[in-house]
Amino acid sequence: MYRVISPFVALFVSIGLLLGGGGLLTTLVGVRMSEETFPTTLIGVITACYPVGFVIGTRLCAPIIAAVGHIRSFAAFAAMAAISTLVYPMLITPWVWAGLRLAYGLSLAGLFMVTESWLNDRTPTERRGQVLGVYSIVTYVALGGGQFLLLTGRSGGFELFSLAAMLIAAAVVPVTITRIVSPELPSIERVTLRALLDASPLGVVGSALAGMINGAFLGLAPVYARETGFADAGIALLMGLSILGGFLLQWPIGHLSDRFNRRDVLVGVSLAMSVCSLAIVLATGRGPVWVIALAVLWGGLAFTLYPIALSLANDFLSRAQMLGATAGLLLVHGLGMIIGPLVASQLMALIGPVGLFYALAGAGLALGAFAWLRQRIGPPIPVGEPDTYRVVPREGVYAGGLDPRYEEVQLEFQFDEGPPAPTPETEP
Repeated sequence: MYRVISPFVALFVSIGLLLGGGGLLTTLVGVRMSEETFPTTLIGVITACYPVGFVIGTRLCAPIIAAVGHIRSFAAFAAMAAISTLVYPMLITPWVWAGLRLAYGLSLAGLFMVTESWLNDRTPTERRGQVLGVYSIVTYVALGGGQFLLLTGRSGGFELFSLAAMLIAAAVVPVTITRIVSPELPSIERVTLRALLDASPLGVVGSALAGMINGAFLGLAPVYARETGFADAGIALLMGLSILGGFLLQWPIGHLSDRFNRRDVLVGVSLAMSVCSLAIVLATGRGPVWVIALAVLWGGLAFTLYPIALSLANDFLSRAQMLGATAGLLLVHGLGMIIGPLVASQLMALIGPVGLFYALAGAGLALGAFAWLRQRIGPPIPVGEPDTYRVVPREGVYAGGLDPRYEEVQLEFQFDEGPPAPTPETEP
C-alpha cells in the first residue's frame, strides 16, 4: 500500500490539513452565528453562500490554473481561503460573513481542482481504485477530525478562527516544496441536464435532494446544537461522529446497493434517514447523548445517498458518458446544497431548532417516495452487472476520474480536433 500512496503523500497531507481547518471553520461559523444571535433566516443565507461559491469556482478556476500552473494556483487559493477565515472575528456582520463563505467556497473549488487533477494525472490505471479509496479516507477523516478542534479554544473568541486559518495556510507547505510535473486539467465532455433526466430521473433528483440534506445538516446542525443547549464538546461530538459515521457505513450500504435492486436500497436508506431524523426530534431536550448516538446513524445513512444516486445514474449510461455525468450530477448536488439551508432555516425560524430535522425528514420522505414511484413505473435497471458503488469524497471536482472504470473514457476524450496539448513543464 505504501508504494501506491508514496507519490501522493504531499498531496494527501495538504488536503488533510486543508479539510481539517475547513471542518473546524464550518462548524465554528455555525456556532458563532448562533451566539451572535444572527436571524435564523440570515444564517440559512450565509450557509448557502459556501456552495454558491463552490459551484462558481468549478467554472472560474480552471482558466486560472491553466494560466499560472498548479503550485502557484494552490498557493493563491489557499491564501484566499486563509485570509477570508481571519476576517470573521474582525467584521461580525451577516452580509460580510456571507461574502466570506462565498469566497471560501470558490477557493475550495480551485484547491480541489488542483489536487484531483494531480492525482488523476499521476495515478496508474491499475491503482486508481486504491488511490480513490485512500483519498476518500483522508477527506472524511480530516473533515470529521477537524470538528474536535472546536474543543481547543473559545468559540466566542478569535483563537479558533486563527487555528483554522493556520491549518489552511499550512496546507501550502507540502505542495510548494514538492518538485512535480504539472499535469493537464482533465478534459470532460459534459452531459446535459436534459440527457441526465432522460437517462435517470431518480439519479438527478437523488443527487439534488442528497445535496439539500447534506448542505442543511452541515451548515445548520451546529446552530441546532447550540440553541438546544449543547456545550462545545457536545457540538464537536455531534458533527465529528456524524461525519465519521457516514464514512463507516459507506461500504456495507454500498454492498447492499450492488447486491440488491438499487432503487429499493435507496427507498430503504431514505426512509430510515427520515425515521432517524424524527427520532432526533424526539430526543431533543433529553440530553445530548441520545442525539449524538442517533446522529452517528443519521450520518451513516445520509452521506450514502449521493453515491447511491450517482451509481444509479451510471446504471443507465454508457461508459463514454460517465465522467461527464459525474460533473453534471455534482452541479445538481451543489444546487441542492444551496437550497437546503435556505429551506431548513425558514422552518427553524418558524418552529425552532428542531425544524432542521423536520426538514431533513421531509426531504428523505420525498426521495424515498420518488424512488418507490420510479421502481413501480420506471424502466428496469439494464440487464447485466450493475454499475459498482464507489465510495467518493464528500466534495470534489475531478475525483470521479480516479475511478478505474473511467480510464477508457479518459482515452476517448483525447479528441483529434484542435491543437495538440502542450508538453507539461516542471514548475519552479
